[in-house]
Amino acid sequence: MIFIQDDYFESETFKMIQEYCEQEFRIVTAGEKDFSILDTPNELIPLLQVEGYDLILTFIRSAHKEFDTDLRIHADSIINGHKTALAKVFYISGDEVSKNGTAFYKHNHYGKTLPKDVSDEDFDRLINEDSNDHKQWVKQDIVVGIPNRMLTYDSNYFHSKFPSKIERGVRKVLVCFYKKAE
Repeated sequence: MIFIQDDYFESETFKMIQEYCEQEFRIVTAGEKDFSILDTPNELIPLLQVEGYDLILTFIRSAHKEFDTDLRIHADSIINGHKTALAKVFYISGDEVSKNGTAFYKHNHYGKTLPKDVSDEDFDRLINEDSNDHKQWVKQDIVVGIPNRMLTYDSNYFHSKFPSKIERGVRKVLVCFYKKAE
């Protein structure tokens, strides 16, 4: 399931998000990867809730020509120790950034989604060996990053930011990860 909703936030809220993202991002290391992030503003948390799901993690992420340039195809199957069900990407950047978005892929062995019963060893191999190996993947679809667009998808889908290297400006997105409510 891939769902796209344009004009996700009211214009005043979207403008607040854009202004909030003008501050300096901090570098955080997760695994062996560095991310440039901001905390999601607390006032947005109620607006990001999804019925039937619990929000596990949300943050704002940035990438530019000199930072975060790996392809890094992956699935968001486990976040903060929770098995995820949904992921969301909200596009913040405007015309000042070269065309970008999210690409979805098919793995030569696993297909379009990470199997729910994949072993830890196979998952680690995918992240460490296959995620940047173009020969292991076939691009299936690209969702263009239009400002104030929310992309929602099954967290087990293989995906990456697109393109891997942002040529102009700074790509800013808000990401959310959800598990099924208990």
